[in-house]
Amino acid sequence: MELKYYEKSWLPAIKGALLIIFGILAMLQIAGTIKSLAILFSMLTGMIGILLLSYTFFFGNNKFRIWTISSGIINLIFTLLIIIKVTAPRVEIVYLMIAWVFFNAITEIIEAGILYYEKNAFAAIFLLNALLTLLFGYFLYILTAAFNPQGVFYVGMIALVFGLASALSAYLLSRIKKM
Repeated sequence: MELKYYEKSWLPAIKGALLIIFGILAMLQIAGTIKSLAILFSMLTGMIGILLLSYTFFFGNNKFRIWTISSGIINLIFTLLIIIKVTAPRVEIVYLMIAWVFFNAITEIIEAGILYYEKNAFAAIFLLNALLTLLFGYFLYILTAAFNPQGVFYVGMIALVFGLASALSAYLLSRIKKM
């Protein structure tokens, strides 16, 4: 498996920026937040999918090309599903986003395990991101049961913290390459 986040610091930067934007939108209680979330999620998953595929085809010297291609395709499938379901009831939209969140968390846990096995201290960052991803997914799940302003605010707050952690991870990962 290629370490998609460790070797490409721009992926957590994009994810962090979009999560920060959503977090602010949700905390301000802007109408249509679930639809906004779906649009931002489709942008996030689409960008990650396109970037993973284009990176693989333009810089095809990685060892685990099949994993990167399949991960990019899975992200694009989630993008299409979210775009198709953007007018569906909010529960369906949220369940699709939760599925992507858990897919993303699993890949981060695998990358943390690989880094830990290689005795790389950045495994802690990936484990933290995986835990924040799972926490974000949990709050999205809670939101399906009780869609109220307080729940949307909490999801926004977690998204903001998760986005800031992703941006910090991107910064730290970009700095390590210069050493």
